[in-house]
Amino acid sequence: MDKLSKNLKFLYFKKMKKLLFSVLIIISASRLFAQNSLADVVGNYKFDGAPFEKIVISISGSSVIAEAEGVGKGEIFPTKTKDEYTEPNNNAVLVFNRDANGTVISLTVKVQGNELKGMRESAAYTPYLGKYKFAVDSAIPSMLVSLKNGQLFGETDQGSAVLKPTAKKDVFEIIGYDGSVEFFRDSNGNMTKVVLRVNDIVLDGEKQ
Repeated sequence: MDKLSKNLKFLYFKKMKKLLFSVLIIISASRLFAQNSLADVVGNYKFDGAPFEKIVISISGSSVIAEAEGVGKGEIFPTKTKDEYTEPNNNAVLVFNRDANGTVISLTVKVQGNELKGMRESAAYTPYLGKYKFAVDSAIPSMLVSLKNGQLFGETDQGSAVLKPTAKKDVFEIIGYDGSVEFFRDSNGNMTKVVLRVNDIVLDGEKQ
């Protein structure tokens, strides 16, 4: 083989190597994007007035699983429409709805001519988040309400605890303590204050 042929062969394999590397990068990026897209919809969606109270969306391998409490669970499959899935067992369509920031906040289930809408629990908790300041002479100066692993937390200088929803709207049980937290809204639905009740102590706090 002459020198020219060797050079051409070397350039050919070098070019193919770069092409293969580029293809691998594209495939890896596509898989990562798909995983991130699936992770966007994972969570618990709470429904009112539906045959089920909650739908839990999870990932098993590369499959998306929807479980309606008391009804059953099964794999859902993406359609050509962004954030839309089908559930063949019940001939249902599930549409995940996003806010202006692109975060999935609710789920619409279309089945048997009905449309059922459920709020993503973490999104439903968003209005409660923030700092609530109590009176200057209070035993507890303030409380920070935050979201951790899909659960609402209340934190003061005395410690922190999970705030568990009760049957009454905007009232939460303080897990581990004999107490409750009740939130109050203005006419626009925005949180304005909180009342913290622990044992015989009652504290009013304004949202900062």
